[in-house]
Amino acid sequence: MFELDHVVYFTTKSPAQIAQEVAIEGIHPVIGGQHLQWGTYNALLYTRNSYIEWLAVENADIAKIANQPLVKQLLYDINDGEGFYSLCLRTDDLKRKNLYFRKLGYRTSGVIPAERKTADGKMIRWNMLFIEQKIDDSLPYPFFIEWEQPLHERYDVLKADGTIQKANVDLQIERCIFNVKDVQRKLTQWSRLLSLPAKENTLKLANTTFVFQQSLEGKERLQTIDIVKV
Repeated sequence: MFELDHVVYFTTKSPAQIAQEVAIEGIHPVIGGQHLQWGTYNALLYTRNSYIEWLAVENADIAKIANQPLVKQLLYDINDGEGFYSLCLRTDDLKRKNLYFRKLGYRTSGVIPAERKTADGKMIRWNMLFIEQKIDDSLPYPFFIEWEQPLHERYDVLKADGTIQKANVDLQIERCIFNVKDVQRKLTQWSRLLSLPAKENTLKLANTTFVFQQSLEGKERLQTIDIVKV
């Protein structure tokens, strides 16, 4: 089963601005770092077992030529304003999941290596995978990630350096709410992709719930998230 790894908030603000201005329950994001190969940078706010990423363009010239689906979506969507536009699910065997998706008939990006340079010069690495689809106003599928380290090891490191504090692990992203034109159609599509049973207008993951609600205006996108104390 997949778990929510993080939700992505597209912004025009720098990580330093986000870290200074944005607060959730008094907890502030930290500067994540730079994706040098994509021309983007980010700020991060961790919860119990997932996080929020504020993603922005740092170098437009690099971003415009980056062959990376999330960056392409960022460039497409940011003209309509800031907001939660996408999300990422984690797995511990991305190559196997890639084969599984292709057997189901999906076209994928294949496994993409990725890295982020932190403010202190450290390189953090992972692998990503995207379901190929046209970037337009329809709801993008989640993308997928496999980290170099298991979740508990990553969190131990982040706790040790102060990125994750006690108040962070008291928070949980309880629900991710999507605006879509046709609720039943999107439920069926996502249920098939993720091998999850649909119940009414929801899909239940191990660490969050996806909720699909009808909205006939604007793009189909992740509209908001509910964060609770646990």
